[in-house]
Amino acid sequence: MPLLTECGHTDSVRIGILEVQGAFLEHKIALLKAKEKLQLVTPIEISEVRHQSHVTSSLDGIIIPGGESTTISLFLKRNNMVEPLKKWIEDRNHVTWGTCAGMIILAKQNENQKIGGQPTLGVMDTDVSRNFFGRQVNSFEADISLSDSFLKVCPGEKTFHGVFIRAPAVVQTFSPKVEVLASLKRADMSEPVIVAVQQDNVMATAFHPELTEDVRWHQYFIERVYKNKQAMTGT
Repeated sequence: MPLLTECGHTDSVRIGILEVQGAFLEHKIALLKAKEKLQLVTPIEISEVRHQSHVTSSLDGIIIPGGESTTISLFLKRNNMVEPLKKWIEDRNHVTWGTCAGMIILAKQNENQKIGGQPTLGVMDTDVSRNFFGRQVNSFEADISLSDSFLKVCPGEKTFHGVFIRAPAVVQTFSPKVEVLASLKRADMSEPVIVAVQQDNVMATAFHPELTEDVRWHQYFIERVYKNKQAMTGT
């Protein structure tokens, strides 16, 4: 049973989307569709995050969309957003979700970086390989296997059709707190590859759920934001 049906009423939920690159508009649309599917009476307010002044305690959740991870990282650095955003993420009152490039930016360690490296937020105990599946021309779509913990929150099909665009993957985890939410097994791979993880109040996906009609990942994110806010406020 979805967690929201077990929870009582709470105040409006505020979600920010880092609008630097990527399909941030598609994320917004998917969030609104997910809200309708969850039949929420609680208002969800969605706002842009482009400046350090936008990273406030009034936000309950933040999405870091895909794009070019180096460009996004440099934007955060130039606009003095690295430390405010990292501090915000590390606050247990907040829930964060990174997709594709967002997975790279959230990781503590990255492989195949560009020369000179790139600044990251370093909040997840993961080693992420940039462009794990190849360059832009190697982008693909494939069904991924969902974990039992994901399906407990969002019951339904045990697979999700993922869109992988110059996608990363988690090649190693450094803490038992990191939980695998989804994996991908292809004919050209000897072992399944980790493509979605969560650690405490942070989650990351290597694929782009916002580019599909299936909004279960956005439902999952909303559920986590909603439940976390209730736990923190005691409502």
